[in-house]
Amino acid sequence: MFRKPKVKVLFAISNLTYGGIQTQALTLAKGLQKKGVKVYFFWTSKAENDFVKNELMANDFQIIDGRFIENKMLLKYSWRLHRYFPILKTVLLLRIYRINYVIPYQNQLSYFFGAIHKYSGAKKTIFHIRNTVLEKKPKQKWQLKQALLNKPIIVANSNHARLKFKQIYGKYYDLEIRTIHNGIVIRSIDCTVNWKEHFGVENMEFVASVIANFFKEKDFVTVFKAWKCFVDKTKTDSMLLIAGDDGEVGMKRFYLNQVKALGLENHVKFLGRTPFNIELLSITNCNILSTINEGLPNTAIETLAMGKPLLATDIEGIREVVGEAYPLPLFQIGDANSLAELLFKIYNKEFDLQVIRDYSLKRYGLFTVDKLIKNYSRILEI
Repeated sequence: MFRKPKVKVLFAISNLTYGGIQTQALTLAKGLQKKGVKVYFFWTSKAENDFVKNELMANDFQIIDGRFIENKMLLKYSWRLHRYFPILKTVLLLRIYRINYVIPYQNQLSYFFGAIHKYSGAKKTIFHIRNTVLEKKPKQKWQLKQALLNKPIIVANSNHARLKFKQIYGKYYDLEIRTIHNGIVIRSIDCTVNWKEHFGVENMEFVASVIANFFKEKDFVTVFKAWKCFVDKTKTDSMLLIAGDDGEVGMKRFYLNQVKALGLENHVKFLGRTPFNIELLSITNCNILSTINEGLPNTAIETLAMGKPLLATDIEGIREVVGEAYPLPLFQIGDANSLAELLFKIYNKEFDLQVIRDYSLKRYGLFTVDKLIKNYSRILEI
């Protein structure tokens, strides 16, 4: 009896580690797998054992090592080899595996796979816009230009990124851009575990969290300054829990030194990357997101889903998540005094937490996994 061949989807991602982009890729991959899709993960920079074992192998996703794309060894011999060998090898791999659809999850990988789409044998290659577009004129990278000339399906995870990309690039390329918001699944929390004890804050009077890896656009310095004001003013047993790790080399060490310089060693704990973001949010008094640039931040959506207060920067990506009627004010970029004031008010119970919770849970309905899977399934015709 003839069997229809399985649809094969390749997710291209730089780092196989716990993070916001990885969460979205996994969520979509699991949803497509339930529809009978064969899923592959192609990575180029870093693969952490825990993530590979617990998130990829446990779900029977096939893994392809794509580190050759970023290998600069061939530059010693020829820039043409350096440019074209990764292209030829990737095209060959895509054809050997008979990949039907390619979904890159970082800008550079969208450029790369978009540029080679015509030769890849894939039916469709998605071009992702994942952050606010900061450039004022089009970038001149040859892979980006070729990718856009190939007229890929372009997906932005926020309306503001879609509009800005259209404004900058629409004059030069025939673009069709769709917005598909992130989808977050909120798993059940194991209530047999004392999560305050797990995170080492069982005896703390006040706990705040930050869930973000250490990139330059994540403004941890403002968080630390505000936390210093809060600790000095309240004199409480309080702890700031930071779930994240180096997004850029050396940034964690820089922030550790900032904490030490402010004398906050006993009030800040660096947890590293953790698969327990939801459990962390369940035991915090508030979650903080101080940032300069965001597409559509997962941590803001997760905070809504848990009904917790979000203290966040007033930028487009965050406003798109929380909406104009969010019961908490947002603070300006770098305004540590305003963030400290919000912390004081949360501590003093000056905000109605039930109003925040009710609004947040309703708003979370815009960012469900069902919507994410449905929108991508339409694009991929699955």
